[in-house]
Amino acid sequence: MKQYNVEELHMLNQLLLGIFLVADFSFYLLLSTSVFPWYSLIGAAIGLVIIVFSWSGAKYYLFNSTILICALLFSLAYNWSAIFNLH
Repeated sequence: MKQYNVEELHMLNQLLLGIFLVADFSFYLLLSTSVFPWYSLIGAAIGLVIIVFSWSGAKYYLFNSTILICALLFSLAYNWSAIFNLH
């Protein structure tokens, strides 16, 4: 396999791992609580990004940015009714 293909696979794996990690954790939070704790989701995402960045530096920038963006998106998606008072 060429080096270019290997690097693209690494980037794709970082992207998918970030999405699945946040999606699974947010779905667990949704099922385990009556009101979605979006502070917990965003706090856990920021904490994980700090840990990964301090261990590896900017090597996994795509993983870190995916975690932060997905945490914000899933927080908005699961709190949509609370934000706009749709109850």
